[in-house]
Amino acid sequence: MKNTTIVDIAKEAGVSKATVSRVISKPYLVNEKTRSKVRAVIEKYSFVPNALAQSLAGMPTKNIGVIVDEFPNDFYIDLINGIDGVINAKNYTTQLISSYWDKERELKGIHSFLLSHVDGILMAPFSSESEATKVLKESGVPYVLVNTTSNDPSVSYVCGDSYKGGRLVAAFVKTLSQEQVIIVDVSGHSTVQERIRGFKEELGSYVPVVSYEGVKTMDSGKALVRVMVERNKIDRKKTTLFVLNDYIALGVLAGLYECDIDIPRQVSIIGYDDIKIASMCRTPLTTISQSINHMGKIAAQSLIGLIRNPAAPPDRHIIEPVLIERASTARS
Repeated sequence: MKNTTIVDIAKEAGVSKATVSRVISKPYLVNEKTRSKVRAVIEKYSFVPNALAQSLAGMPTKNIGVIVDEFPNDFYIDLINGIDGVINAKNYTTQLISSYWDKERELKGIHSFLLSHVDGILMAPFSSESEATKVLKESGVPYVLVNTTSNDPSVSYVCGDSYKGGRLVAAFVKTLSQEQVIIVDVSGHSTVQERIRGFKEELGSYVPVVSYEGVKTMDSGKALVRVMVERNKIDRKKTTLFVLNDYIALGVLAGLYECDIDIPRQVSIIGYDDIKIASMCRTPLTTISQSINHMGKIAAQSLIGLIRNPAAPPDRHIIEPVLIERASTARS
């Protein structure tokens, strides 16, 4: 079909022209069944990428859209600082949105950016396979995924090597004295799951491991300590805690202080990310650094490169993790 129009798409999909328009601009307003049917026709004729790219063509807005998972987490504050340093130096401005781990909110954020004609988008996605990333790819707008990888060879991303980071933690745990290890899982994010996979593969059967899942706030990290005292006897059994990010680890530390549990003689605690406050808290936190500020700078530089040269090959970076040993752990 030559010169395919929105009317042609609507007719073949058996829907109205308005429905096709919504699938292109605001897919979250259309039910999944109808959306899939319309997209099948759209993809058949390569209609969306071309039409949307044309609608966004014109003078650059000098605006960059940035979407992250949550503002309170210092990881994203450090990340955004790295991004902003590059973006500002290149005379771009930043539009910032948080998804708060909500898929629909993430999708709405992407559509808000597209409708405001940003020149490019940086996204720390809920998942590299989320609906928002699919819409982003269809849009034709330059983008880079941050803090996640993608199996799609056409997608640019910047991410720490979470699997290797998990292995580094496990190798370090083997140098500590403990009767049990407890993993505090902070989310279902793919990077977190890679940390766990690397940790368990390296640790093997060295010591018994217990896991707690879905701990997403500092308050819930703090409250978990009393649960672990009751269930896992961490006040009596020498324990190492591997908390999958520093933000939650700070909450766990507060809970340990409140329960008057000695750190690190009774409980050793290891975080992940090396946010700035990790080195300045009452008991400086042993953690894994993945150079968050540097990650933000790389992501911003990659995006600027793609904006200036849309035909450039995908830019993919894996950042090496480094173990930072501090006072929250004690070797045997």
